[in-house]
Amino acid sequence: MIEKPSIGVGLGLRREISLNLVQELPQSLDCLEVAPENYLGTGGKFWRQLCALGERYPILFHGISLTSLGTLEDFDWDLLKQAKKLADQFNSPWMSDHLCYSSVKGFQFHDLLPLPFTEEAIKHVVPKIKTLQDFFEKPFAIENISYYAHPGKAEMSEWEFVARIAELADCALLLDVNNIYVNSVNHRFEAKAYIDALPLERVLQVHVAGHRVMEDFLLDTHGASVIDPVWDLLSYLATKTSLPAVIVERDNNLPDLQELIKEVEIAKKVIRQANDHKTN
Repeated sequence: MIEKPSIGVGLGLRREISLNLVQELPQSLDCLEVAPENYLGTGGKFWRQLCALGERYPILFHGISLTSLGTLEDFDWDLLKQAKKLADQFNSPWMSDHLCYSSVKGFQFHDLLPLPFTEEAIKHVVPKIKTLQDFFEKPFAIENISYYAHPGKAEMSEWEFVARIAELADCALLLDVNNIYVNSVNHRFEAKAYIDALPLERVLQVHVAGHRVMEDFLLDTHGASVIDPVWDLLSYLATKTSLPAVIVERDNNLPDLQELIKEVEIAKKVIRQANDHKTN
């Protein structure tokens, strides 16, 4: 059984807003999510700002290319040792990374590439996730990614793939509801059916973000405001299970801090209303 502590709603920490956060320490902000790769072996002002924020907010560490789960090569253990030390220093309740691969033979793509939805891929990543949980000595959550083409013939649906891995690895889930929405439009499936098919008792964290509407598909950019259908998916998920932590992500085209805090407050309202609906 995965313990689900109540942490709240927060922001993905970006260096562009770090100083403003230190200066303002918004009361409506409950936590921050940090990419550990950005703070390994560093010092200087950004490290000092992170330490100051860590005194006020719980810090959740979420890898960008920390593990590259689908890569055939072994983990970069020096990198993981540094990440573990960082997570332990800030008492992070869990670790997370994307269910994908982002490197081959040590070469980083700086992109999140999808795994084939196959039994072979499941057999490859499940023991790696188990190894990570043992190493970090805390829950490890896998995040669903957005993708634009199937990497080979699929043997199952995306949601079956994610669910099977979570169950077999006995790990947690980080659900990105924007990625679910983007994929549902691009690959023509029902987003709520995706959510219904998952072991939702394993959800520790949720991402909400924006995307860009292209001519004939949606592009996951994390560079725009969250739209109503994504908020609706967050609401639907919140009626199905408790959500220990929800993170509003914005990676580019960052507005001022107050605009980001408004989205945190919207997320809180959506979750509160969903919880009220559950009890009525």
